[in-house]
Amino acid sequence: MGITSADLSKGRLWYFLGGGLSALIGLLAILRPGLASVAIEQFLGAFLIVSGVVLLGSAVMGKAPKHRLLDLFSSALRLIVGVLLIVKALNGLLALTVVMASIFIAEGIFGTLFAFRYRGKNPAWIWIFLNGLVAFLLGGMLLAQFPSDAAWALGLLFGINSVCLGASLILFALAMGRSEDA
Repeated sequence: MGITSADLSKGRLWYFLGGGLSALIGLLAILRPGLASVAIEQFLGAFLIVSGVVLLGSAVMGKAPKHRLLDLFSSALRLIVGVLLIVKALNGLLALTVVMASIFIAEGIFGTLFAFRYRGKNPAWIWIFLNGLVAFLLGGMLLAQFPSDAAWALGLLFGINSVCLGASLILFALAMGRSEDA
């Protein structure tokens, strides 16, 4: 038994809110792509450091001795990568650009598959398909211009992707009331 449009309609407000937030963040990233690129990288670095400290605490004070070695290793890896992202911003930005390109490509593939699953069930399936197509193309563009455009392209393309995702979520939510299964 698959997910019906009636099931999705229950979360219609969440699609609107998520779409609006995604579009807003995307617009901010488009307006300041260089700043968005650095912000994405620095946020990820800070997140890795915080999670590394938490894992270190778990390894040192935890009561599960079998997991201590894994927690210590994971903690060290997160701390090192987090510090490197913050301290070596250019190298981190280059690495993150490749990662984001891969994420965009994967999002594009899965988005188009999701869209075809709802073809005929939800009139907004075409918007989900177009979002998937845009995500796939943006990932390809990031890789095609790598590394020369990494400093600004990551933020700009992230912004474009976020606006497209936000628009498709909002249009998907609007169409929920008109779908066959609702």
